[in-house]
Amino acid sequence: MTISSKIIKQLGSLVAGDKSSAPYLSGPKLVDFFNECGFGDVYGAGFPSRWAYAAEKIALSNGTSRLQTIIEEFVDPRRYGGNEELVLTIVHDINALIKYDGLELSKNGAYFRIKDTAGNFIEPKAAAEMGHEFINEQIAKCRQKISDSDFSGAITNARTLVEAVLIHIIEQIGQKEIKNDGNISNLWTKAKKCLKIELKKEDFPDFVFQIISGLDTSLGGLSALSNNAGDRHANKFNTEKHHAKLAVNLALTISDFLIEVLNRKKMIDN
Repeated sequence: MTISSKIIKQLGSLVAGDKSSAPYLSGPKLVDFFNECGFGDVYGAGFPSRWAYAAEKIALSNGTSRLQTIIEEFVDPRRYGGNEELVLTIVHDINALIKYDGLELSKNGAYFRIKDTAGNFIEPKAAAEMGHEFINEQIAKCRQKISDSDFSGAITNARTLVEAVLIHIIEQIGQKEIKNDGNISNLWTKAKKCLKIELKKEDFPDFVFQIISGLDTSLGGLSALSNNAGDRHANKFNTEKHHAKLAVNLALTISDFLIEVLNRKKMIDN
């Protein structure tokens, strides 16, 4: 989904609750909202203006299915205690901005969904096409953070990459969107089921089985490392360069392996 850059600042201001129908959202609440939509930010010192932060996240999402998620999630009536009159006012204000891009929010059951000018509800892609190029781009960002001595940020990005790959697998095979609950173990369990990865010792030589069965432990370790050394939470120990490199290289290896398995499964199924 794509909108004009001319309305991004206005939409950011609306989401932040600055001079708009939508309620005021504090910095921490804005971060919580955008994290629900797939970001992994932490509120703290140096946080920009609220509207500028919201506009930045919208700009980063422009041209992707995440923008649709942000807008539709923002007008979910449950966010406003079921106050449908308020929701309708917010929907009206958003539609006044996005109508020039041939889009509008329209009621679909109990919720609002994005429609195009032809009146068709836009079905978000199960996930953006993801391959080795995507993985390499994300790892490059991680390594840049290591180079900048942002070791906690690199660890968080490594975890985010693995989460994105697992979600991609689940959505590609299941053909439906899922919400990320932030639990890598849950995502891995679902992805294994989708890929039909059954870790039976009799199916592999011992040395191969040892490596593959180690994925459970490795993913659990990455999750724990991110929780304790990433920048999404208060850092619980002194994060150093070798911790960040371990997380990034582990994320690369696991992601690359899982994409290969997914591509092989697609080829066989077709």
